[in-house]
Amino acid sequence: MKAVLLTLLLALSCSRNVEVTRTSMGAEMNPVKMEISHLNEIEWRVGMKKEKTITQSITFIVDMPKVSDDDLEYLTQKFDVDAWIVRLIAVRGSETQDLGSLYSLFKPRKSGRRGITSGTASSVSMKIFYAAAYASERFRSFKCPAFNHSKKISSMEIAGKNSGFSLSIGQAFPYSEKSQHVELTPSSFNGGHTLTGEYFVEIAPYNSQKKYIHSRFKRIPMSIVVEQEDLIRIESCDGIDSEIQQ
Repeated sequence: MKAVLLTLLLALSCSRNVEVTRTSMGAEMNPVKMEISHLNEIEWRVGMKKEKTITQSITFIVDMPKVSDDDLEYLTQKFDVDAWIVRLIAVRGSETQDLGSLYSLFKPRKSGRRGITSGTASSVSMKIFYAAAYASERFRSFKCPAFNHSKKISSMEIAGKNSGFSLSIGQAFPYSEKSQHVELTPSSFNGGHTLTGEYFVEIAPYNSQKKYIHSRFKRIPMSIVVEQEDLIRIESCDGIDSEIQQ
């Protein structure tokens, strides 16, 4: 019985809403929790007879902040905020690269002829492609990948802890970079010719119409670490130009 009660308490604790506190400078949200989970490698069968396996991409899920409807309405009315914007940062040695961003609207958006609405996203899915597979489905159909890609990830992990953090909402800053709207399919990012490195997720409150963020981006305390790639020899692709395969 005690075990059942403990499980229920843990479930309630994990699913509770973020507390939004009004301040003289704006608003403070605490504790915000955004867990990274379900890290997976997407394999790619390649070679003239599809005899070898390399990595096409990796996918993972990021939980979005849980905020009550009343607090979301307050943020919308008071600060003209209508979404969360999340960006993906890659760190490789001394190099830091912004891979892009996506945004998730607070309020559902009507879609289809029947006016069906989709609810506020509780999580978002992200997919990081190798450059050889990112461009299009046509590139992903190549038996011999573009750019001589032949890498397979052999070691990766989710690092850090799902600890709560605070997020301030106040002064607005322009954010002109193009962002993807969250859809049912994973949002795609181009990781380049190597995926080794550490990937961080950052969040900010966002006005999707005016392209403003209402705080500096805050980095969540979890990350994806791709530690090692192996080179796979694809003998049947020796001397074959991927551009003339189709």
